Amino acid sequence: MSGGSKNTTTTTNNAPWSAAQPALQTGLNQATKLFNADPTGQNSVYKGSTVIPWSSQTQQGMGHIQNIANANTQPNSGTSRQYQDIIDRGGFTDAQAAALGNTRATANSTFDLNANPAFQDVLRQAQDSASNAVNLSAGAAGRYGSGVHQGNLAREVGDLTSRMVGQEYNNWQNRRDAANSNLFNMGQQGLGNLGTAYQGLRQPAQDFMQIGAMNEDLATRQKNDELRIFNDQANAPWNQLGRLNAIASGAGTMGGTQTQSQPGQNPFLTALGYGTTGLGLLGGLF
Repeated sequence: MSGGSKNTTTTTNNAPWSAAQPALQTGLNQATKLFNADPTGQNSVYKGSTVIPWSSQTQQGMGHIQNIANANTQPNSGTSRQYQDIIDRGGFTDAQAAALGNTRATANSTFDLNANPAFQDVLRQAQDSASNAVNLSAGAAGRYGSGVHQGNLAREVGDLTSRMVGQEYNNWQNRRDAANSNLFNMGQQGLGNLGTAYQGLRQPAQDFMQIGAMNEDLATRQKNDELRIFNDQANAPWNQLGRLNAIASGAGTMGGTQTQSQPGQNPFLTALGYGTTGLGLLGGLF
């Protein structure tokens, strides 16, 4: 016994869904109208500048900085002269240079009892006071002008003078030691001042460079804006074609049906209860 097979044939319909066709046609018509109105896309390119210019406050500040820089970069004027003078003097201002000279003189000095007029005045007053005290004491004892009186006077005045001169020597030693230490520190300070003066000397030029960098930044942004407009104008026709093509090509995918042909089931095997499984197992027997 043999059974027959039934073949089913279907067809493919690529037409869009009938209900969507009016809307698709309207979209295509509008896309075509928009494209024809501006085929190159130039009308859709923004040709104005998007660069924000300097504000009036910024321009005022830049002008003020530039005026200061101008005033202080001229030879022998403003901070240029002052800082250059400091550099030429090894890093010291006039007052610092004078103090350095005094400190150097003290550091290199030798002890001279007569070099300090103030000390001489103090010493003389002290000697006079000591002499008066001894004289009063001798006069009260009735020994004024005696050998004892003269001996006491010489001893008191001599001891006082020795103590005060010794103290003055110690003070001079301390001053000289301190001056040598200060001289070293002032030398170090001078080296530091050189760097500070050099930075100050360069500051007006750096202000000029800062203003120049701001102007270069603005010029760069303006040039980039010009390039943006150029690129947008160059790409606009292709963008328009792309938009039109997207509408046209997208319409075909919004509808349509697809069918395929495949073998049908054997009615005899279906009647025997095998169904599609039987077809796979026994298909070779029929």
